[in-house]
Amino acid sequence: MNSIEQENYGSELVNAHCIAACFVHRSITHYIGFLLFVVSMPVMGAGIAVMEQSVKELGQAFSGAPTNIDDGSMVFFNPGAMSQVRGKLVSVAGYVIAPSATFQNSTSHLSPALGGAPLKGGNGGDSGNLAFIPNVYYVQALTKRVAFGFGFNTPFGTSNSYQSDWKGRYQAIDSEIMTVNFNPSLSFKVTEKFSVGTGFNVQYLQSRLTNAVDFGVACLQALNNIAGCASQGLLPQAADGHASLKGDSVGFGYNFGAFYALNQDTRFGVSYRSRIAHDVHGNANLSAPGNVGKGSIDTNALTSITLPDNVLFGFSHRLSPRWAFSADALWTHWSLIKELRTSFSSPQPDAVQNLKWDDTWRYAFGVNYFSETNKWIFRTGFAYDQTPVPDAQHRSARIPDSSRYWLTAGFTYALLKNVNIHAAYAHLFMNDASINNRGSTAGFLVGQYSEQINIGGLQLDWRF
Repeated sequence: MNSIEQENYGSELVNAHCIAACFVHRSITHYIGFLLFVVSMPVMGAGIAVMEQSVKELGQAFSGAPTNIDDGSMVFFNPGAMSQVRGKLVSVAGYVIAPSATFQNSTSHLSPALGGAPLKGGNGGDSGNLAFIPNVYYVQALTKRVAFGFGFNTPFGTSNSYQSDWKGRYQAIDSEIMTVNFNPSLSFKVTEKFSVGTGFNVQYLQSRLTNAVDFGVACLQALNNIAGCASQGLLPQAADGHASLKGDSVGFGYNFGAFYALNQDTRFGVSYRSRIAHDVHGNANLSAPGNVGKGSIDTNALTSITLPDNVLFGFSHRLSPRWAFSADALWTHWSLIKELRTSFSSPQPDAVQNLKWDDTWRYAFGVNYFSETNKWIFRTGFAYDQTPVPDAQHRSARIPDSSRYWLTAGFTYALLKNVNIHAAYAHLFMNDASINNRGSTAGFLVGQYSEQINIGGLQLDWRF
């Protein structure tokens, strides 16, 4: 080996750390856009939507949401119904969400180009985290025809965690996202039977996401030199780093609705919530394993995402003094989410993640039973909620979403003439969901998810 070859070979070994780190830096930024959005809401509605906006409605699977005139959630579900309120109404609610999501490995493996070895680690444990969600609504009649409302709620969110050494650690460990929505609204009664309403939404989004990074794979992909990487201890699944991402955004949207009372016993409602665009500014931190060095890499990224619009239709009918039923259908425009594109503060090209989500429908039915004095109301409901995830290849560890079936029960108790208490419970049965997803560092997570969800809620309504 001549002196030039010796110098080149020596430089290759000496710089293996740097090259691998730089390559992983590019890998991390390449899927930052994916991390910023692909976070699940397995404890709520399909996709990442949160249905929990009324404990009263939870008891009947939200089947009466577009025609509801009994609590403040009309601000969110159908502002056209606010004109039915006399005086002032405050609704305060809280929900405890207890999800369970377990992964069963099948043939998770590295890419065949890297030997196809099985992925090391366990199944990740139960990734579902206990969560608490509040919402507050206020409605006030300003005149005989005009009403004002305000809502504070969480329309999207998640919290799930896997064990740090599981097979899918290169795709996800921790996922936390929170949205807070502020929704002032106005309603106008056109006639005694028909009213319309509209609202403005200010939505804040905050996220924190973590996963492991396979520096061994990064080294091989950067150098294509097994001996050089092995000499540095950089072989697949033997040199894990850690990546974390924090991001936030503020977006704006609107909602409007119409309410029609055919007679005292029959009501119809329809409402629309607009899509909301977010420019999520994120900061990613990549920490290298000890055999690479103690340094870390930081970069900034911007992902533009649009949360989907939806349309809600429904009706309710009181059959007799003791019985009433309701039904609704919710269409969500998830097909807006075809891809996620991320731009970087560094000069590399945009990263693109294909999702190919589908539009979905949610159908719900509910029944109410009124006591003779109307002091108690008991209710139950059922709903079918489609998932937007099209197939196993597009299902990720951060969103192992599947279609779900809601079975719910609840009651209302008139504590005072102007104070009601609502309580409700829901169990969500979910289809087993197959996954065959290729991660950013050439690993395939292959297996099946089993999920179920329990939801409990309490609510207080005060009219004054």
